[in-house]
Amino acid sequence: MRAVTSPQASLQARDALSRLWHDSQGAAAVEFAYLVPILLLMLLGTIEMGRAINVHRQFAMATATASDLVAREEWLGTSDPDAQANLAGMMESIKHLMQPYDASTLKLGVFSVRASPDDANDTRVEWKYSYNGQSVPDKCQTYALPSGLIGKGGSAIVVESTYGFKPLFADFVPGMSGDMTWTEKSIHSPRNSCVDYVKGDNCSSLNCG
Repeated sequence: MRAVTSPQASLQARDALSRLWHDSQGAAAVEFAYLVPILLLMLLGTIEMGRAINVHRQFAMATATASDLVAREEWLGTSDPDAQANLAGMMESIKHLMQPYDASTLKLGVFSVRASPDDANDTRVEWKYSYNGQSVPDKCQTYALPSGLIGKGGSAIVVESTYGFKPLFADFVPGMSGDMTWTEKSIHSPRNSCVDYVKGDNCSSLNCG
């Protein structure tokens, strides 16, 4: 049996196809569906960037405060265990400066650097303390300070620190790496001539013979 299509039916079909072709209803929804992932990535990236800047500011402040706090002291203890305990207490208080962020990855190394009485450029570590596993130079090891920072026989308190930053959305934002390790350094001049690790010990002389 042969189907017969009338001219009027063909015209109606063409009109229906033309209306369908020019129908823009729902186009905005389709375009929005394409844009949603991009907008979401931009939002997550903005949130993560703001968080990283704020955490790093807290980290830098904690490092600077640690060196300033130690530099205020005349001596840290009457014995090695006493000095260790006092420094440990100071570093525990510094952890609170990281709040409300996680402070478990904060590491601090505190040490005193002193110049030779004969040469301001001959600067060596006179005592050291490590908190939470931070690497610190050995006693009597040469440690370069910025030129002109201290004179002959002068000293400075140095804090070197690291912090493990963990992005919240690293798995969702392309190009964002995983955990990052930040480093900071702060140097303060002692309020007194130097900071004795044990009372009456290193400020009288530096024994590196």
